[in-house]
Amino acid sequence: MSLRRVLCPVMLSLLTLPLAAAVRKRAVQTLPTATITGVVRDVAGNPVPGAIVSSGSAYSNRNGTAKDGKYTLVVPNNRPTTITVTDFAFDSQGFSYSPSGDATLDLTLTSPHPTVTVKMTNGDTHVLDIGTSQFAYLVVFSGYAKSDVANFCKPDGTDFKPAKGDVAKIVGPASSAPYAPCCSLGPTLMVNVEMKSGEKTAAYFRDACLGNEVDFVGREPSSGTWQYLRFTDIAEIDFP
Repeated sequence: MSLRRVLCPVMLSLLTLPLAAAVRKRAVQTLPTATITGVVRDVAGNPVPGAIVSSGSAYSNRNGTAKDGKYTLVVPNNRPTTITVTDFAFDSQGFSYSPSGDATLDLTLTSPHPTVTVKMTNGDTHVLDIGTSQFAYLVVFSGYAKSDVANFCKPDGTDFKPAKGDVAKIVGPASSAPYAPCCSLGPTLMVNVEMKSGEKTAAYFRDACLGNEVDFVGREPSSGTWQYLRFTDIAEIDFP
């Protein structure tokens, strides 16, 4: 083997060493960041718990803001960014921001979803987000079956399946109906329903025919918690 054949690969590897070192040096460089902290509130100034605050692939907390609405988000410094807030009870909202170091930035959500007001027989009132509100019945060992459409029948035995968006009011509490045209197996439960069209009718729960518990469920915007409210304990439901 000639000396030239030995030296060429050695010299080539020596020449590429500075370039490789420069590439490695550039790879470990990171952009400066800024830590943004603040509180997510509604237009009334109340904190919004459970809201997701993000910017690109960065998230403040995948479980949402704390009970006091606080968040912490790390974003690139000295660069325009869009901070997005997502919450089940509001339209998603984006905020343009150009950080110049760590800062405090409170965010206000201005487009809340409509709500349903549920008045209980014990005097309590629950305000639920309309998007998460549903009719439900309890299936033993399986949990709740939920729907945006009620499963009733009318006094003449015909099906009555109003969507929640078409209902104006349900007046309870649900009472036992020993005879119901849609339940031949025994008693069921009955409420009075007022539609936005002006129609008013007694309505029998088909899902209570076999003794199933029938509920109205939904999330409270004020706390983010789910409420499972029995129709036998509900005095009135007012829809938006």
